Amino acid sequence: MSLSLQPITCGLVTAAAVAATITGIGGLGSPANAAPKMGTPCGDNKVTTTIGTCAPINSSCTGYDSMVIGRVDRTGRCVIPGMNGTTW
Repeated sequence: MSLSLQPITCGLVTAAAVAATITGIGGLGSPANAAPKMGTPCGDNKVTTTIGTCAPINSSCTGYDSMVIGRVDRTGRCVIPGMNGTTW
Protein backbone atom coordinates (compact mmCIF):
# COMPACT_ATOMS: atom_id res chain seq x y z
CA MET A 1 0.00 0.00 0.00
CA SER A 2 1.52 3.34 -1.02
CA LEU A 3 0.78 6.67 0.58
CA SER A 4 0.08 9.57 -1.79
CA LEU A 5 1.35 13.00 -0.72
CA GLN A 6 -0.53 14.93 -3.39
CA PRO A 7 -3.63 15.80 -1.26
CA ILE A 8 -1.38 16.91 1.64
CA THR A 9 0.80 19.07 -0.64
CA CYS A 10 -2.26 20.62 -2.29
CA GLY A 11 -3.74 21.42 1.12
CA LEU A 12 -0.50 23.07 2.29
CA VAL A 13 -0.27 25.20 -0.84
CA THR A 14 -3.88 26.30 -0.41
CA ALA A 15 -3.32 27.15 3.27
CA ALA A 16 -0.20 29.15 2.39
CA ALA A 17 -2.10 31.10 -0.28
CA VAL A 18 -4.92 31.92 2.13
CA ALA A 19 -2.46 33.01 4.84
CA ALA A 20 -0.58 35.25 2.39
CA THR A 21 -3.81 36.89 1.29
CA ILE A 22 -4.97 37.60 4.84
CA THR A 23 -1.63 38.86 6.16
CA GLY A 24 -0.97 41.57 3.64
CA ILE A 25 -0.21 40.48 0.12
CA GLY A 26 -3.29 42.27 -1.16
CA GLY A 27 -5.51 41.08 1.68
CA LEU A 28 -6.95 42.24 4.97
CA GLY A 29 -3.62 43.39 6.38
CA SER A 30 -2.93 45.75 3.48
CA PRO A 31 -2.87 49.43 4.52
CA ALA A 32 -3.63 50.63 0.96
CA ASN A 33 -7.13 51.82 1.90
CA ALA A 34 -6.21 53.31 5.27
CA ALA A 35 -7.64 56.75 5.98
CA PRO A 36 -5.14 59.61 6.31
CA LYS A 37 -4.19 60.67 9.83
CA MET A 38 -5.87 63.62 11.47
CA GLY A 39 -4.09 66.88 10.62
CA THR A 40 -2.73 65.58 7.31
CA PRO A 41 -2.85 68.26 4.59
CA CYS A 42 -5.52 67.38 2.00
CA GLY A 43 -5.65 70.47 -0.18
CA ASP A 44 -4.80 74.15 -0.33
CA ASN A 45 -5.07 75.34 3.30
CA LYS A 46 -7.10 72.21 4.22
CA VAL A 47 -6.51 69.39 6.74
CA THR A 48 -8.01 66.01 7.56
CA THR A 49 -10.27 66.43 10.60
CA THR A 50 -10.96 64.16 13.57
CA ILE A 51 -13.98 62.75 11.72
CA GLY A 52 -11.97 61.98 8.56
CA THR A 53 -13.22 64.81 6.37
CA CYS A 54 -11.12 67.36 4.50
CA ALA A 55 -11.95 70.86 5.78
CA PRO A 56 -10.44 74.31 5.33
CA ILE A 57 -8.40 75.56 8.29
CA ASN A 58 -10.40 78.06 10.37
CA SER A 59 -13.74 76.88 8.92
CA SER A 60 -16.76 76.40 11.18
CA CYS A 61 -17.25 73.02 12.84
CA THR A 62 -19.48 71.49 15.50
CA GLY A 63 -18.09 70.34 18.82
CA TYR A 64 -18.76 67.02 20.53
CA ASP A 65 -22.02 68.28 22.02
CA SER A 66 -23.31 69.06 18.48
CA MET A 67 -24.22 72.57 19.57
CA VAL A 68 -21.00 74.45 20.30
CA ILE A 69 -19.66 75.97 17.11
CA GLY A 70 -15.90 75.96 16.79
CA ARG A 71 -13.14 76.36 14.21
CA VAL A 72 -10.93 73.74 12.52
CA ASP A 73 -7.32 74.24 13.63
CA ARG A 74 -4.16 73.10 11.80
CA THR A 75 -4.20 69.74 13.61
CA GLY A 76 -7.73 68.91 12.37
CA ARG A 77 -9.44 69.44 15.73
CA CYS A 78 -12.58 71.50 16.32
CA VAL A 79 -11.52 74.13 18.86
CA ILE A 80 -12.99 77.23 20.48
CA PRO A 81 -12.55 80.20 18.09
CA GLY A 82 -9.37 82.10 18.91
CA MET A 83 -7.42 78.99 19.99
CA ASN A 84 -4.53 77.35 18.10
CA GLY A 85 -4.33 80.09 15.47
CA THR A 86 -8.05 80.22 14.65
CA THR A 87 -10.03 83.45 14.54
CA TRP A 88 -13.52 84.50 15.53
